Amino acid sequence: MRRVKKMPSSSIITAVFLLCCLANGSTGSQDDCVYAATGSNFTVPLRYELKESDSLRWFKDTSVIFNRRQKQVIMGKNDDVDSTGSLKLTQLTKDKSGRYIPEVHNTEGLNVGGDLQSVHLCVLDRVQKPKVTVMCTGDKTKVSFTCNVIKDEKVEWFMDGKQLAEKGKMVSRVAKDVLNANFYCNASNRVSSQISQPVQQECYKLAFPEVCDIYVCIPVRAGAGILLLVIFIFIVCCIQKKANIIKDKVELPLKKHHHHKQLVGSVPEPDFCADCGLEVDNRI
Repeated sequence: MRRVKKMPSSSIITAVFLLCCLANGSTGSQDDCVYAATGSNFTVPLRYELKESDSLRWFKDTSVIFNRRQKQVIMGKNDDVDSTGSLKLTQLTKDKSGRYIPEVHNTEGLNVGGDLQSVHLCVLDRVQKPKVTVMCTGDKTKVSFTCNVIKDEKVEWFMDGKQLAEKGKMVSRVAKDVLNANFYCNASNRVSSQISQPVQQECYKLAFPEVCDIYVCIPVRAGAGILLLVIFIFIVCCIQKKANIIKDKVELPLKKHHHHKQLVGSVPEPDFCADCGLEVDNRI
């Protein structure tokens, strides 16, 4: 008769515990995730006060990643845990996501830690800075703003610093209603967030004929016409006045010279006395 070798009870308990953890992790739910960013450090806490004689093992899912019997490290490195036995994870990458499970045994091989709390770690990339693109629709009467993000990132929209109700990747508005408004989006996930540069619509340009009705355009245009006429008359008057000043400056010396010549011609020349050398005034 062949004997069946019995498995130690502690090994059975450990196996059942790991299977339960995997069953919980296989449900597809990430509600119990503890999130961390790629490149960061994370410490998985050991919620048990270790004794020097205790043995410590850490599992990642079903694989042993650290094993220390009393003070001798069999798998991993001394620096993988701190003085309390908590697991130190450095320079996280996405492949370090998983469920981390501690296990403590005494010198007799009994699991003295009991059902120690495990941690489901989810490592995510940090959000990249989003960019908003602008597109005109409806013959440039409407404008659409699109926040370029990846699928799982949360999007929030802002207009001139005020948060909008929309949560999707795209926001649409009537172009003339948001002439000079600044739109930007905030992209975020569980570990980080980034804000885009603000942009403005370029679909609708403010034009004088389009915003001017009959009650505004006619008075404004009439006033502009009168103003132009006044300016024209003023310029003509200035030119005419300038021309008259120049003409006076040229003609005045000529008139003075002509008048002087007339005065000289009207005075009789004096007679001379040949014998006495005296002038005789014929006017007496």
